[in-house]
Amino acid sequence: MPRRRKDEGFFDELYEMLLVVPSWVGPPLAGVFYLVLRFIIPAIFRGGEKPDINSILAGVSKGAALPVAGLVLFLWLIAEFRKWQRRGLLDAQSGLESIRALSWQEFEHLVGEAYRRQGYVVQETGSASGDGGIDLSLRKSGERVLVQCKQWKTRRVGVKPVRELFGVMTSESANRSILVTCGSFTREARSFADGKPIDLVEGPELWELVKSVKAASTASAPNRPSTSVHPKPSPPTASTSPSTEAPPHCPKCQAPMVLREAKKGQNAGSRFWGCSRFPQCRGTQAPTQ
Repeated sequence: MPRRRKDEGFFDELYEMLLVVPSWVGPPLAGVFYLVLRFIIPAIFRGGEKPDINSILAGVSKGAALPVAGLVLFLWLIAEFRKWQRRGLLDAQSGLESIRALSWQEFEHLVGEAYRRQGYVVQETGSASGDGGIDLSLRKSGERVLVQCKQWKTRRVGVKPVRELFGVMTSESANRSILVTCGSFTREARSFADGKPIDLVEGPELWELVKSVKAASTASAPNRPSTSVHPKPSPPTASTSPSTEAPPHCPKCQAPMVLREAKKGQNAGSRFWGCSRFPQCRGTQAPTQ
């Protein structure tokens, strides 16, 4: 289970829940609290063997109905504002350098938002001091994934954090784990992770992930009407270029694909379609000529 502070009470846990559930849940949940406290609990305490005590308890429940419902709505608004901040943080990134300029807290929030846009339920579990440990817990389709963030701008991550993450993943009975960094990993770290359910995400791969979920969000957004008074017609073209080709679906997982450019190897400079779920899915497809 995700770590919780010992002093965390019911409303703290409720707030954490509101951070991961869909936005529409808040108002109906507040309504449920109101109905239970205002009508159901007083009906339970009506009469009984101790009518005086039951009458007092029923009155307390009725009086608390509106304040508690209001508090739930307040927590919901704070949670929605926090989600909005996370979305804006990711959308503001322009490259790996802007990611490296983030604080370690913002870096964790960025990584969490990236995976949330991939359909994961994301719970932030890191400590307030940033002293290591598991920072995010992801859930999707019955799978639980532990994520540790290392915002080391120039340092290479060695094998020790990878070993520690593997130990925590085993003790927590998680399905797999992900170690994310702005920098890179040593050969020993990659060798240890090879063959194990551990994904190592380096700086360039992280930027590809951020860029792909941004593109996927833009592609899934409803079309907005043009604000141009006299739009200029596009010149006719003889064929469809890869930049205007409609994004296909990944042949491996059916997720939307994004257009990328090979950075190295014999195909350096050529363009190809890559899965938006990279690095979890590495499906590729050549663009239509």
